[in-house]
Amino acid sequence: MAGTGLAPLRDRPDVLLSVEELTVEFPVGRHDVVHAVSGISFDVAEGETLGIVGESGCGKSTVARSIIRLNKIRSGKVLFEGIDLASLKGEELRRHRPNLQMIFQDPISSLNPRRKVRDVISEGVKIWAGSTGAWSEGRIDELMHAVGVDPKYGDRRPHEFSGGQCQRIGIARALAMDPKVLICDEPVSALDVSVQAQVLNLLEDMKQRYGLTLLFISHDLSVVKNVSDRIIVMYLGKACEIGSADELYENPRHPYTRALLASIPEPAPTVDVSEGNIDGELPSPITPPNGCRFNTRCPYADEVCFEVEPQMEAVGDDHYIACHHQVAVSISS
Repeated sequence: MAGTGLAPLRDRPDVLLSVEELTVEFPVGRHDVVHAVSGISFDVAEGETLGIVGESGCGKSTVARSIIRLNKIRSGKVLFEGIDLASLKGEELRRHRPNLQMIFQDPISSLNPRRKVRDVISEGVKIWAGSTGAWSEGRIDELMHAVGVDPKYGDRRPHEFSGGQCQRIGIARALAMDPKVLICDEPVSALDVSVQAQVLNLLEDMKQRYGLTLLFISHDLSVVKNVSDRIIVMYLGKACEIGSADELYENPRHPYTRALLASIPEPAPTVDVSEGNIDGELPSPITPPNGCRFNTRCPYADEVCFEVEPQMEAVGDDHYIACHHQVAVSISS
């Protein structure tokens, strides 16, 4: 798998989840197709938090939903403990799903408004009782305590809670299944700033308490850096840079990564604020650009960028980039 960015983890025995050349497309009208995700690959080690970052429309959530098979996968593999979830169907797929749970972006709409929150949390484990976890009122009380929701409010319905409390309930619902992988799809973007830090701290506590492996998705690179061990930067369905959180912050090599870092409230010291001023809008995923997909907005783009698609290459220890001008970008910094 040379050139995909998988090399650092492929030889490790603790790889829990591997995504190989994942491609997801959605038909639009009679003839058009949205190229939502185009051949992305990465590995996640057991106990790791892998961040996926990029602006809206880059395919982050599509990757997350495809891993747990909420989207139809056109091609590629999703290997969980060596088993390709992308090839499973019916009951065989259903048996593996409790191991991968998801926290959704909108905490309120992701909860059934007609059900009491205790029933929302316990639904999955009641269905799987005897094979996943154990159903008991005490277990649900324990989960509610763990996420900071008083069990005495278990008979209330979601509309009686704040957004932050609903997200805590969503976390408890996911944890009830004793998952190995928790996929967090922008879990704090819909919350007040004052609540975001509380939920992030809660996720870190739950990761340590229950031995979880996390995929953390966000458009905010400053948030992702603080919670992730490694980060994937996506642009228009492609991965453009992969590396450890500290390495990407201290030595960003792709012009898009640098633009993201320059745009956050406290820009990274390794970039200039002016680098955040990239021109133009995100191109249509129906007709993505040829060559490098960032070429329509990149200040370094030249003829080769419009003709040849860059491949993921190593530029350091556990640091990979898909860019024809990585050296020039590094020197200019």
